[in-house]
Amino acid sequence: MSRSATKSEASLPHDRFRVAYWKALRDLDTLRLGQWEHSRLTLPQLRVLFQVRRTPGITTGELARCMGITTSTTSGLVAKLADRGLLARGTSEEDRRQIPLELTDSGRELAGELRRQTLPFLEAVAEELGDELDQVLESLEKLAVASSRVRER
Repeated sequence: MSRSATKSEASLPHDRFRVAYWKALRDLDTLRLGQWEHSRLTLPQLRVLFQVRRTPGITTGELARCMGITTSTTSGLVAKLADRGLLARGTSEEDRRQIPLELTDSGRELAGELRRQTLPFLEAVAEELGDELDQVLESLEKLAVASSRVRER
């Protein structure tokens, strides 16, 4: 067997993984991406919105570190979301430079609306998997751990 045939055969599982990953991601995200377009928010703005939802009181600096982007980029995203009435900047009595961020009622409503529309779709996909759901879940959990490890390198 030639070296090129061996290399081709060895990369087949990696190729299948790549193709399956992007197809699943594209198919699963179609609904969510449509919702995001309708909300007229960019993906980075949505990431900020959902991170603040998960971590109320997070500061811009903490948000930047968490998202892996610069503080100035984060500040710009926060400003745009605040201008749209989706984020509120609080005050800290201990350090006036530390500004905790919270979702406004409109921000919570938008985040909840996006989630409410996505959950029934994901439930239907889980139902479609039937008896294979546990196996898929185990694989997804392994995928999450592996991607986290690679990202931390």
